[in-house]
This record gives sequence, structure tokens and C-alpha cells, in this order.
Amino acid sequence: MRPGIKLFVGNVPEEATAEELSELFSGVAGPVLGIALMKQFAFVHLRDEAAAARAITQLNGHQLHGRRIVVEPSRPRPTNTCKIFVGNVSAACTSGELRSLFQQYGTVVECDVVKGWWQREVPEERQEQL
Repeated sequence: MRPGIKLFVGNVPEEATAEELSELFSGVAGPVLGIALMKQFAFVHLRDEAAAARAITQLNGHQLHGRRIVVEPSRPRPTNTCKIFVGNVSAACTSGELRSLFQQYGTVVECDVVKGWWQREVPEERQEQL
């Protein structure tokens, strides 16, 4: 677990890099302790609450490669919930459709469709081991 305060950064453009985000956040909030960059979002770890407050105030809505990023405190997953990964979802599927499908099994707290998710094929002889 990284020390410090973790921020959620949403609406991250595909062409953005971890280095670019690090420079952006360090210029506003001081040292960046770590960055986890996914396709459309990232988590940025900053030193303290004051640094996080500066980053939220100055970077929420900031234009990055033509997109306005969202910067907010990272919220932990609610207790008594679990997160599942659903693969092989059609590119045409929306988060609303996926939510509706799973809602019949219980309350859906969060539902995101991440486009362009990379996957690796596993040879049949290895599938039994997994």
C-alpha cells in the first residue's frame, strides 16, 4: 500500500502517459508518490491532504489532449461488495445495458465498460491449470 492520499482521475485521454500525468500533478501539488494509469482513468498518490486539495481545485476540469479530466478523492469500495471482471463484452455494449443485465442478481454499485481492454489467449492445455 502506498502512503499518502489517493486521487481518482477520470476521463483520461488514451494518448496520455503516466509521465505526463506526473508532471501535471507535481506542477500543482508537489511530489507525486505514484501513478496507476489504466485506459480511461488513473489513480494518483500525493503526499498529503493539502496537496490533494490543490490538485482537485486546480486540475478538475483541466483540458488534457482535448478532454476535460475529472479529479476527485478516491472512494473505497463500499463494504460488503465485490468487484467482478466480465470479459468478451461486445464493443457496442453500454454500461447501462450491462448494469441492467446484472441488476437481476442484486444491487449494482458501479458498472464501467472499458473499451480496448487487452487480453491474452491461454493455450487449451494451460486452461485446466488456471
